[in-house]
Amino acid sequence: MSPKKTHWYNEVSRDQWKSLNAATIGYFLDGFDFNMVNLLLVPIAASFHIPLVLSSTLISAAYLSRWFGGLMFGAIGDRFGRKVSMVTSILLYAGGTFICAFAPSFWVLFAARLFIGLGMAGEYSSSTTYIMETWPKHLRNRAVGFVVAGFSLGGAVTAQVYKLVSSLLEGTKYASQDWRLFFMIGIIPVFFALWMRRSISEAQDFEEMRAQQKKMQAADPNYIPPKDMFSVLFKQGKLRSIINTCSALVTIVLLVFVFLMSSKLNLIQSVLAWIVIFATIMSYTRQFMKRRWPIGLGILIIMVAANLGNGPMQALMPTYYSTALHFSTGMVANLTSVFWVGQVIGCIVVGFVGDKWGTRKAYLFGTTASLLFLAPVFMINRPLMDKGFIWMALFVVCLMAYETAISFAALMPKYIGNFFTTSGRNAGVGFLINAAGLGQALAPVMTLSLANAVFQPMGLNLGWTLFCIVLTVATFIIVCLVINLPPRLLKLIHPDELRKQDWSDFDITSVEEQVKLDKK
Repeated sequence: MSPKKTHWYNEVSRDQWKSLNAATIGYFLDGFDFNMVNLLLVPIAASFHIPLVLSSTLISAAYLSRWFGGLMFGAIGDRFGRKVSMVTSILLYAGGTFICAFAPSFWVLFAARLFIGLGMAGEYSSSTTYIMETWPKHLRNRAVGFVVAGFSLGGAVTAQVYKLVSSLLEGTKYASQDWRLFFMIGIIPVFFALWMRRSISEAQDFEEMRAQQKKMQAADPNYIPPKDMFSVLFKQGKLRSIINTCSALVTIVLLVFVFLMSSKLNLIQSVLAWIVIFATIMSYTRQFMKRRWPIGLGILIIMVAANLGNGPMQALMPTYYSTALHFSTGMVANLTSVFWVGQVIGCIVVGFVGDKWGTRKAYLFGTTASLLFLAPVFMINRPLMDKGFIWMALFVVCLMAYETAISFAALMPKYIGNFFTTSGRNAGVGFLINAAGLGQALAPVMTLSLANAVFQPMGLNLGWTLFCIVLTVATFIIVCLVINLPPRLLKLIHPDELRKQDWSDFDITSVEEQVKLDKK
């Protein structure tokens, strides 16, 4: 008689399910905030009597600080534990959101968004790192998928909350300040997150790493555990600390100019600014990863490309619905929810696919499949929809199918995490993901500029711009994943630094082996 089959969910302990919920709610908050700001730009501009262009810089504000937040909270997670990083990042997020709700001026609101960006960066890095080090190894792709699905769920909920609150306050004396109520609502889930995180245990792999390091120190008094990323950059030598501090400040100033004063910069100035910004990011990557820096370069290339493709779809699809398809506000909100629900489904599905096929293969499959549904999304126009319900239904189905497939990118934290040992994983994942997130901030501006300069003179609407950009970027990502770009670059530059784990789509290295690798 064959043994009774154990369902996967029975292999996950009660504490591990608690950990999953505590990590997921942080991503939910990020998704809620991301979509909320996109929806509130017009009322905020009206409330402070400022141009919409200035109001839109609130989106960029979070990206100005995210790259450093990933470094900072990643280092906290690697030094003090993933749980500490998760709690401190959510507290910073809560403080920023509270200030937003009661901001007396636009610039106070802008400053608060900088703090929210730091907190969001901590969530991106710590929550996924925590859960992938807590769940059973053979279930970690689905664990990461579940957590990242929280972001998309937050985006879907925001659209419906916006629709409900706007309708309730319409015509009242509070209508002009309804955006403040949204920020107040955004604080509520924070209390749930803090309550859920108060009693969770530290990540299993992190605790095992600390135990292994103590064994190494007992056996070899000269053994020194690896330093966290912040210490590497700012506490190893006075000259290095000064140079890195100055480069960080210069990068922040350049980002302010690029995002807030882009209209005053010509093409050459913008290109030079981005070269300096990228040089700083690569310098930090080189110092932290040492001879394995080509891995970081490969990851950044893939991640920036992914953000350049997904960023315009997330930020500009509501604009496409209203300008090209001429949908009502309510319909735009409903389609925005469909967009996000498709991502929720994709994040969940990819976890199961990743655990079966491997992380990279699952991402490759999703990116390839997304191209099957991309063209119909933009080919089905308003005249076709007016001919019959079937066309509208087909549009919604293709939109959801596209988002489901493209959301296979939810496994990127797991893909990146496999290239790092436990001692540097939190910072590695956090810094690279959030630094590459600058591409997502740049993407809408780049897309609209391309639309105005190239496609509109040809009589083509925003949909054609989105289609061409996403198609080009997706094709590039497919090539990068097929050749497995990060270890391929490392093989070309420093082949002696390659590890078996670099080529594997599964987590095949134990924590004990990772601690030994750190010693080399």
